[in-house]
Parts: sequence; structure tokens; C-alpha cells
Amino acid sequence: MPPQISIYNDYESMSRAAAERVIDLLNEKPDAVICLPSGSTPKGMFDELVLAHKSGSTDFSKCTFIGLDEWIGLGAQDDGSCRDLLDKDFLIPIGFRDQQVVFFDGLAEDPLAECERINEAVAAIGGLDLIVLGVGMNGHLALNEPGTPFSIYAHISDLDPLTVQVGQKYFKKETPLTKGITVGIRHMLEANSAILIASGRSKATVVQKALTLDVSIDFPATVLQTHPNAEFILDKEAAELL
Repeated sequence: MPPQISIYNDYESMSRAAAERVIDLLNEKPDAVICLPSGSTPKGMFDELVLAHKSGSTDFSKCTFIGLDEWIGLGAQDDGSCRDLLDKDFLIPIGFRDQQVVFFDGLAEDPLAECERINEAVAAIGGLDLIVLGVGMNGHLALNEPGTPFSIYAHISDLDPLTVQVGQKYFKKETPLTKGITVGIRHMLEANSAILIASGRSKATVVQKALTLDVSIDFPATVLQTHPNAEFILDKEAAELL
């Protein structure tokens, strides 16, 4: 079954729709396990979720948040790290408790052991109910770069030069990025549901490729064609080539 495609007029309405998927899940299963990205694309979704929290219409107190990825060499307190962005945009505004969050430590002395810690934590909690994803210009999902096997869980990633270039937008000064630590595509495929959000004309070709190319590790986002419960939530510009 191909992914569901939902198209909205603009970034704001796309973000509201993505937030509604999270809210609907929590209404159905308050202790859901949700894997969340950081960055510019999900910011609008987080704004909507924070509003829902402040209005009392959504309760995040029983759910568990899994971090999607992190730059190796950066910690939670480092400006521009994935955890730093997620904290500022979402976790702190909703008043999360530390025990609700399972997140990669980009400063871990043994990154491979850190991967195993995340794998074991996700397995122990029963897997992911929902994973929310953006998509990179090279088709990456999280930091699963082109060439990453679909069969692996959390792992260390050698960053694609394009990822390093685009990633600089999160930092106030040039920041050396060489490796990432990320949930694996296998986590995505085993999640009960997966959402990919994309906005803007710059993502139109990426979205088109993700939905029309043959499924291949050369363009990781194509793997969502095989997910039994995947949805692409797009604004009109990101969907203009469909």
C-alpha cells in the first residue's frame, strides 16, 4: 500500500495537520512512544503542540519521546545540537520530565554503546508508535545517508557533504560536522506509523523522488513506499511535482 499523501495550502496548515496526528495518537494512547525530529521543518508542528499543551487540550505527561538523531561531538547544552533545538522548540515549553526522554548523547565516549543503549530502550518500551521525519535534499531520513542498509537499527553515520553543508544553518558559526548518531531505518519500518513532513519548493524534487523512484538505499526516503502505515504531509509547494 503506497503512502498516504496529504497536501495543505501552506506551511502553517501543514504544521497543524502534523500536530493533529500527534494529538490524535495521544488521545487514543496517552502513553504512546513518539520519535521526534528537530530542526526548521517541524518547528511549526511543535508550536501547535505547545499551544495544545498550554490550552490543556493535550496531555503529554504519560508519553515517551525518543530523539531521532544527533551530531557526534555535540551535547545537549551545545547551541545548535539536535537536543538543544528540540528542548527549546518543544520539550521545555511542555514541561517534560527527564524520564520521558530517550535521546542520543553526541558526547558519549563509546558511540557504539550509545547506539545499543537506544536500541535496548526502544525495544524495552515496546517499539515506536509514531515516528515523525523530515527528508534531506539527498533523500536521507534522520541521518541515514544514501547507501545505508535498511536492515539496521541505531548506528553511527558518516555524514554526506550535502548534509554537512545544510546542517550549518543551525549554528551561529562554522561548525565541523563529520559523523552523526541516528535511529535506523529498521526502527522506521517497525514503527506503527510514520509521518514525513516537507514544505517549500526546494523539497519538491526530493518528495517526487521519494514517492516515484524504485525503492533503493541510494535514496533512503523511498523506503517509506514499503511502510504499511506511512503518510506524507506536504504543503502545496513541496507537492507541486506530484
